[in-house]
Amino acid sequence: MSENDTPTVPPPPVDEPTRVELTRFRAFLFIQVLFLCASPITGGFHFSIWTMLDTSFLVLSIGMSALAFVLETKAGRRRVFRLGAALYTLGVLDMAVNILISGAYGWKGITS
Repeated sequence: MSENDTPTVPPPPVDEPTRVELTRFRAFLFIQVLFLCASPITGGFHFSIWTMLDTSFLVLSIGMSALAFVLETKAGRRRVFRLGAALYTLGVLDMAVNILISGAYGWKGITS
């Protein structure tokens, strides 16, 4: 073998996303953006680190889910989609805690 005869590794096969997958990704991103828009309301407009945690989870979730559009393998898309869903769930749970806290304690400062 000469120096120019180096073996080349074939690229991995590209697994194109199906139309159903793309529709599912778009719908999930739309729901995430809706919850991101509602996020400041759930914190009672008290912008502290705790109330902004849900916003950061939702922004991370949207970023991770958006990667599903550009990944080439189905396993990678599925993994990123699940991670995005987990971050989204954490964000929604944090929004629920914010609503409970602002309902129990947040309005006392406004009415007093």
